[in-house]
Amino acid sequence: MNGAGASCSYTCASRLSSPVCIRSSRRNSVRVYAVNYDPEQLFKRPPETGLISRRMTHKMMEQNKDFASQMQRAKDDIRRQVLTRREARNPPEDPMELVEYMLNTEAEDMEFEVARCRPKLTPAFFKQLDSVIGAERFAAKPDQERLAELETLRQYLEEAVEAVDKAVVKTASAAERLKKLLTAKDKKETILEMVAANEIDQALVDLLQQNIDAAKAAEQTAPAEFMEKVKMAVSKYLVTV
Repeated sequence: MNGAGASCSYTCASRLSSPVCIRSSRRNSVRVYAVNYDPEQLFKRPPETGLISRRMTHKMMEQNKDFASQMQRAKDDIRRQVLTRREARNPPEDPMELVEYMLNTEAEDMEFEVARCRPKLTPAFFKQLDSVIGAERFAAKPDQERLAELETLRQYLEEAVEAVDKAVVKTASAAERLKKLLTAKDKKETILEMVAANEIDQALVDLLQQNIDAAKAAEQTAPAEFMEKVKMAVSKYLVTV
């Protein structure tokens, strides 16, 4: 120290681990620069910015996952109920009984029943149906409501049979394409080749979904998940008109 006007400075501890303090000549005048120095963890850090928002986002994601799982379980339950209901019914062989069977079929099951009963929906069946319609129309007291139901059924079955026959041709082709896709070593490359050949259509996607439903019904989780991934990849290139 050289005189009263001289200043002095010193370090409180080591330069690396402790705050640096500089004291001037004025009494009790100390400046502290290392304000974050807290080796004993006496002061808590302020909360990170965005922490609440991230937690809320994470919570919403978890809730969405739970909701999606619940919706999927509900869909699976409905699907099983539909399959059980359909399996419980047995189409009759007699054409007249088959007419009544079709009249008593749920609207959402009609497409399925037409496909299942297609071998029974022969010209002889439609001739029998026309006879029933004629008998009702020319009855002494025709039941107009039943007559309307019979005529509607006649028109629907005729159009549905035609659609089923066309779908059978497409499905046969789709089955071959699906087999080629599922047995391919490089699925991505095969999908691109099928896209170039215009082989990705609704029939292929529908057939994939049918196989997925069958696998789920048989509780074959792994094959169902695998085919769902294939369906997602194929659907990207599906062009609907």
